[in-house]
Amino acid sequence: MKRSNFHFVRQINEISVLRIIRDQGPISRSDVAREMGVSKVIIGGIVKRLLETNILFEIGKGQSTTQGGRRPVMLEFNADAGLAIGIEVHLHRANILITNMNAEILHERAVKFQDNSNPEAILSRIVKAIQRLVSDNEKILSILGVGLALPGLINYEDGSISTSHSLKSWEGFPIKKYFEDALDTTVYIENDVKAITLGEFHWGAGLDTKNVVYIWLGEGIGAGIIINGEIYRGITASAGEVGYTMIAVKGINEGSYPILYQGQDRFGEILSITNLEKCMEKAVSLNGESSYSPGEEINLESISKAAREGDNLSNLALKEFGQILGALTINVINFFNPELIILGGPVIDLCPTVLAEASKKAKADDLHIPADIVQIKAGSLKDRAGTLGAVGMVLQDLFKPPIVNLATYRSLILPEKSTASQEQLYD
Repeated sequence: MKRSNFHFVRQINEISVLRIIRDQGPISRSDVAREMGVSKVIIGGIVKRLLETNILFEIGKGQSTTQGGRRPVMLEFNADAGLAIGIEVHLHRANILITNMNAEILHERAVKFQDNSNPEAILSRIVKAIQRLVSDNEKILSILGVGLALPGLINYEDGSISTSHSLKSWEGFPIKKYFEDALDTTVYIENDVKAITLGEFHWGAGLDTKNVVYIWLGEGIGAGIIINGEIYRGITASAGEVGYTMIAVKGINEGSYPILYQGQDRFGEILSITNLEKCMEKAVSLNGESSYSPGEEINLESISKAAREGDNLSNLALKEFGQILGALTINVINFFNPELIILGGPVIDLCPTVLAEASKKAKADDLHIPADIVQIKAGSLKDRAGTLGAVGMVLQDLFKPPIVNLATYRSLILPEKSTASQEQLYD
């Protein structure tokens, strides 16, 4: 076997061993060999190397087999051997999450800023916050990678934002390179809604699924798409921009939705917090039956609170919002035929009526088979979905089959000490 092929096969085998021990440990070398269908000699060589790197522990002896014999030494995965960092950048803050290799949260911090026009200054503050949280040089060296979730369309080749409404001055800035230089680690960059989708897929409402569409509702609307376990970006990385979908659905008119429909052309114009608040202000000014006091501020939180307290106008507005969202959800179901639709964002978090109405509308679609099969759930990770999704960008390459990112794996292991005898174990 050529030397380059030998190294590739060995590292694939090592990752497979790590996955088995992480998922099934404590486990013996013999059971790992049986699981992989290879000899104990090969597993012995792999485990010896991994023990030297501190990725694995020997934790004592297990039970002997029914045939007797020596009790096997049990192996356990050391999740704390490496750190993963997730960062989600918003209009006026950046959320930082540091986890071990099991995505267990070790540190969490928010960096706030009013002026977002100087990306380098803000990124410098984020890096310093990470260095304070990690605290020592040895731990800095154990960082496997950084995942970045950013609003807007992403240029994956340059590691920058192509276009963004909220971070206009960041467009074209080499964000990925900045973090790579500052922290000397692998950096992954992704659109924020797609990162949120990854978070829910790996650790939230999307667990144990393969085909998922996540619809986020806030200042705008966007979607993340998982097909066969992989995030789908599209040729221009703009897959999921459902807010630009034209409203060409029967029944969305002023007569059916008198509060929210004001002649909008696209779903993104009507299914936004801003539109909901403005339309409610107008409706309250025209309707004497509202429970709002004169001059009272109307925002998403007050609308949600008023609806819970029985305000008829607020409840009507949220029902309209949910039904219009349900019409969009029907389009998504019929186009992608997913097993799961996840609805998330502040509107869903604060207003359960929206989820209920959207589900009811979608389930009543004429094309009943895909509508009957699909599950419709609220996201479960709330404000952590984006940062956990960013962490997932780092960890999925290491542990989620069939993806294998050897660059990430190599950052875990010690400098190679290959010998001819070692190589023979893997051939």
